[in-house]
Amino acid sequence: MNAETADRGRGRTVRPECRIQPGCHPRHLDLFCRLLVPLLLVATGGPPPNALALHPENLYGQRTVSLDDLSPDGRYLIYSLHTFDRDAGATRTTTLRRDLDDGQEIVLFSPEDRCAGPVWSPDGEIIAYRKRLDCGEELWLMRADGAQRRRLGDTCAAASVLVWAPDGSALAVITTQTVDDYDGRSGEYVVADFIGYRHLKAGYREGSLRQLSLCDVATGKQQRLVDAAIDVRNVAWSPDATRLVFAGKRREDLGVNLNSDLWIVDRAGGTPRQLTFNPGPDTKPRWLADGRISYLRSEDPLWEAQPVTIARIAADAGDRGPVLESATRFDDFFWRYAPAGDEFVFLGANAGTLDLYRTTGDTQQRLTSAGCDFWDLRVAGDRVVLSGTDMQTPSALYLFEFGADDRSGSFETLADPNVDWCDKVALIRAETFAIEVEGRTIHGWYLLPDELAPGQMAPTVLSIHGGPEWMYGGYFLPEFHILPTYGYAVLIANPTGSMGYGTEFMRDIRGDWTGRPARELTACLDWAVAQGWADPSRLAVMGGSYGGHLAAALTTQSDRFRAAAVDRMYPELVSFWGTTDEKWFPEWEFKGRPWEAADVYARNSPFTFVDRVTTPTLISQGMQDYRCLIAGGECWFSALQALGVPTRFIRFENEGHGIRGRDNQVFYYDQLLAWFDRYVLTEHDDTADDDATEYDSGETDTHE
Repeated sequence: MNAETADRGRGRTVRPECRIQPGCHPRHLDLFCRLLVPLLLVATGGPPPNALALHPENLYGQRTVSLDDLSPDGRYLIYSLHTFDRDAGATRTTTLRRDLDDGQEIVLFSPEDRCAGPVWSPDGEIIAYRKRLDCGEELWLMRADGAQRRRLGDTCAAASVLVWAPDGSALAVITTQTVDDYDGRSGEYVVADFIGYRHLKAGYREGSLRQLSLCDVATGKQQRLVDAAIDVRNVAWSPDATRLVFAGKRREDLGVNLNSDLWIVDRAGGTPRQLTFNPGPDTKPRWLADGRISYLRSEDPLWEAQPVTIARIAADAGDRGPVLESATRFDDFFWRYAPAGDEFVFLGANAGTLDLYRTTGDTQQRLTSAGCDFWDLRVAGDRVVLSGTDMQTPSALYLFEFGADDRSGSFETLADPNVDWCDKVALIRAETFAIEVEGRTIHGWYLLPDELAPGQMAPTVLSIHGGPEWMYGGYFLPEFHILPTYGYAVLIANPTGSMGYGTEFMRDIRGDWTGRPARELTACLDWAVAQGWADPSRLAVMGGSYGGHLAAALTTQSDRFRAAAVDRMYPELVSFWGTTDEKWFPEWEFKGRPWEAADVYARNSPFTFVDRVTTPTLISQGMQDYRCLIAGGECWFSALQALGVPTRFIRFENEGHGIRGRDNQVFYYDQLLAWFDRYVLTEHDDTADDDATEYDSGETDTHE
């Protein structure tokens, strides 16, 4: 740990009024702050200005909520509250039932119950749920008020989905099951015979796939309905409870393409019958009351951000018969939908946010404009419950209620677990801007330190979102607020490739990850400098996933950045194709496989131009990330070290694609602040800080 990191250790934070200025070394500042803060407290009788601001340590108190289920009559909501237990170093979950009519709540599960996945029975009288054990899971039932709990059948493998039959007689269960004989041995060696042998969310499959079973509610007896080389994703029952439709992906397609299809299987079992033959993904089936099946349909087997439609087909003919499609004119990305009476509602991208829409045929209407990213939804009657975030709300639940006519409706926040927390940390409000770059409007936001005076310039951090088909605008990220606490301005924008601005805007990123988007973000930075608040001599850049990739590319194109921080990136795209768990992604983005589009891979790889980098760079990577393997961070770290560029590499042993663990987040933001303080706020003297820059390599004289 270098001296600056030690000064910013947990339990002690540098106040913004004591932030480092040019020529003031952090070690000198530490003594100054320790002397000044007590004097301020004595003189004012309270904390120094901006004491209520977000520091890394405050993240321990941030909570999240998740949406479980909504009762069939729309009155009772089940949701879960997640709180980090610092002593245990783990997240603890409490599940509650809220009466949406009177606001009363009861606790269904405490953290000690180890229960999850509650779903309402069709009559609203029973709740089915999963109880975690050390050796697997059990299925349980209870009354709607949490009483009369009973175990349903024997211990089973971990279940990911529970779906009630319409008559309440059975539960469809998706569990991970062994499909074939497997020659590997868990924890010792992995044997792979197909590309999709591992996945970011599934881990090593080890001969197993998600399969469909049925559990009889009266007897608890379980029957496996699908025993095939198909990975089952979603399931729905026919209205008469005699058949089930499921979305599944053939094993040979896992990791290779996006194709998935719909299949029908009888409740009694038998060979599943394929319903759809579309080369792209057919997902999230719903069996409608009129007997047809709705689902999300798109045609490209490689482009994961392509526009989709809500399709409807007859259960007998499948997509070989007529296919009726809705939302065909929604020229952007959406990913969740649900029937709502004779219509559908869905969550669609719109200029930086994921909003709620409804659609009938080719027309759609936006129902919300709250600046949120909505992640999930449940629909019953006239009510839609949503989970989501905005740039000042880490996590919340919302309620939309349809009005008496098509033009009316109400929207409110149902549950925000961080109201008191936000009052204590005083999050920064973002200001929006838009500029023209090469004939295209680029939309962005900036967040300034509260104490920045008119005419004063701030060190500025350009933050780049991942994807690239993703967007900023409704997304909460702690760095948006932590950095201004320490005197930094934050600049974010949605360059070409971002969703929310139409299909063409997204598609134009193809084959050009580091060209036009880099020029657009550079123009945004130039705009910020011209506004007078961004200090051109104190700039930094950061990003994760694609954002980390483009941040690294910018350091090969310019020396204007005093520091960079890149997370979960992969700088060399041939190796990225070879190691990522989803081959379709680079094959669409770079117009083929590496031997088919070698020039595209090369010019979009920051590693091709790594010898130009002079920017001190902080690199972070999760060791369980199968999307962008740890080798990407290793590659960039090794190259910059060989070039003599100041570099630090953080490997998170228990993280995947992103820094999710609360302890890890606090540690990372402490490291980020120390890195930026050292290289952005001060003129760095390589000889002055030898004690802070020398690391014990652990090497011996003998190479082994």
